[in-house]
Amino acid sequence: MKAPASPMLARLDAALAASVHPIDVACARAERAGFLARQGFFDQANEDLAILRSQFAQRPVALVTVWICIVEAWIEQNSGRLSASRDKMLRAQALSAAARLKPLQALSAAWLAHISFVQDDMDDMAKYLTLALELAAPEHHAAHARASMVAASAYHFANRLDLAQPWYVRAREHALAESDDAALGVITFTIAGHRSNHALRATIFGSVDTDEARRAEAWVAASFNFDQWVGTIYQDAYVQMLRAAVYSAQGEHAKALQVYEAHLADADRQGLANMRATHLADQAWCRWHTGDASGARSDADASVALLDPGMNLEDLAVACGRLEQVFQALEDVDAALRYRQLARDHWSRHKEMQTSVIELLDRALKSNPH
Repeated sequence: MKAPASPMLARLDAALAASVHPIDVACARAERAGFLARQGFFDQANEDLAILRSQFAQRPVALVTVWICIVEAWIEQNSGRLSASRDKMLRAQALSAAARLKPLQALSAAWLAHISFVQDDMDDMAKYLTLALELAAPEHHAAHARASMVAASAYHFANRLDLAQPWYVRAREHALAESDDAALGVITFTIAGHRSNHALRATIFGSVDTDEARRAEAWVAASFNFDQWVGTIYQDAYVQMLRAAVYSAQGEHAKALQVYEAHLADADRQGLANMRATHLADQAWCRWHTGDASGARSDADASVALLDPGMNLEDLAVACGRLEQVFQALEDVDAALRYRQLARDHWSRHKEMQTSVIELLDRALKSNPH
């Protein structure tokens, strides 16, 4: 599939055509490959990378090597291979620091902050976020957009939307400065993701928040429509999982079940296999509400088999909390009690992490106010 036309892709194509010096041509090609990778067009991105590897195989140039590492990291990340992405981005960070390539050091630091946050490594998230903001020149929009989005997402994760909002605004401003459709799409998707998670977990650990569920529904629709408009393809199943979560939070269990059944396998392939236990637990809840007790039991058992201490704390808490509800509905009292306690334990640790994130961010961003 070929990437659709976009202002940023047009600008990158023009820069590639206008470049004369081999290094300038290579950097323009790498940046173009990176944009394609961030939209999910991996075949096209890999074609450009193959040209660069061949051209500089005998005489490597640090600037080009770092760009290749960064693009490879984006491909790995958007393919769901987060550990491999981190390894490649760490290499980009080390090489750019050694070669004193400050712009790429800032860019790789911003992305390492992002990867660390996704992996629940909040100390490294704060460390790399601080580094990115210290190194990035004011006009380095790519680094600032990513770093600002990480700050916003982390505050949002910690239930501090008031602190997240200015950073979301800053992220959008920097993404718009480069007409970076991929970055703008991620910002919208991130807000949709947090709102969907908040709405779903309220039905497990609090009370149904109909206002938050409606807001989540609107943001999920906005994310889906924006990706359709600009042609981003790598996270289409991600958005469907958010849609299923919102339906579930709204009590539209039949609709949620339909979405889960249609898109769960694709979500696993796109990098959400680590959340399968959580998705199956909610799918079990939806099945029970549609009258399929046997299917609910099957999904719940499958979810239990996939529970892993290495999962994100929030996902673990939500999965166990939903399993408690399912087993309670199935009148399996022992299992319900077991997962109630596990859910409480994981949720308590999650709340501690939220508090820690706010403290880490406040320290990290003290010298880099929005």
